Amino acid sequence: MKTVLLTGASGRIGRRVVPLLLERGYHVRAMLRRANSEPWLNLVEVMQGALPGEGIEAAMSGVDAVIHLGGIMPPVSDDEVFRTNIEGTYRILQTAAASEKKPRVLFASSDATYCTGWSLSSYSAPITEDTEHHPAVFYGLSKVLGERMCLYFEELHEVPVVRLRFVWTLEAEEILDLFVKAPYRDYLVEADRNAWDDSDVIAVPCEEDGSPFTEHVCDVRDAAMAVVVALESDAAPGHAFNIAGPEPFRYMDTGAELASITGMRTIAARCRGIHSYALSIEKARAVLGYRPQFRVMQSLQDALANNKK
Repeated sequence: MKTVLLTGASGRIGRRVVPLLLERGYHVRAMLRRANSEPWLNLVEVMQGALPGEGIEAAMSGVDAVIHLGGIMPPVSDDEVFRTNIEGTYRILQTAAASEKKPRVLFASSDATYCTGWSLSSYSAPITEDTEHHPAVFYGLSKVLGERMCLYFEELHEVPVVRLRFVWTLEAEEILDLFVKAPYRDYLVEADRNAWDDSDVIAVPCEEDGSPFTEHVCDVRDAAMAVVVALESDAAPGHAFNIAGPEPFRYMDTGAELASITGMRTIAARCRGIHSYALSIEKARAVLGYRPQFRVMQSLQDALANNKK
C-alpha cells in the first residue's frame, strides 16, 4: 500500500481527492489546518498543521508521494501568500530532496501564471503549457516561483515533480453562481452598473467593448480525477499540464441555454478589464489520459437538481 501525503486536504479539490485515493487503496496522510467534519476523516491519518509549519518533516516521513494542494489566494495579504505558497512549497521540496526515497511531488499551480481573465488583452488561441508566464497578481507570481523551485529541485536533486496548472476550479453550485450571483458585478462599467440588480436575472458579462466573454473553468470533480491520473502516470514527472474542463464556454450562449431551463431572463452587461481565454488540455489528454466529463451545462444541470432536493 502506497502512502500519500495530501496538503490542503480539506480544500475544494483536496476533499474530493481523498475519497478517490481511498477507493484505490492508498494510505492517505491528510495535512489539515484545523479539525473538520469530513466524512473520510476517520479513514485517513491526520497530521495537524499549516504551511510552512514545523511538521513538514514528520508528515513526509516515509511517503511515496506528496500531493501539494495547500495554498491561499487573495483577499489575504501578499505577505501571507508568500509565507504559505512560496515558503511552504520550498519546505516540501527541500524535505523531498533530503529523503532517501524521493517521493513524487504533485504541485498545484494555476492558470494565474498566464494572467487569464484579467490579461492585458484576449488570448487569440488556446493557452498551451508553452505560453509565456505573465502573472498580473501576486498569487500568480507565487505559483510561477513555485514552479521555478520545482524545476530547480527536479534538475539538481532528482525530485520527481508534476506541475498541474488548474484553471478556475469550482463546485457545480459555484458555477451556477457565476450566472445567478453575478461575481463580475464589481467590474461593471458605470453605464451598466445596475444591470443585474433584479433577482430573476441571469448575468451575461461581456468585455468592456461589448464583445462576448469566453471563459474556461473546471468542475472540481474533474480536477480531483486529474490529480489521481497525474499521481499514477509513469510519464507525468518532469512535465506541466493544464487542467481544465472539456471546453471553454461563452456566457452569452450558455446563459441563453440556462434561461431556457429556468425561465429567467438574460441581461448582458460590459465589464472592465476582462478578456476571453481558453486553455488547451491536449497535453493532459495525451500524456495523462485525462478525460474531463463535466461540461459547463452538465455542472449547471447538476446544481439545479441539487437545489431542488
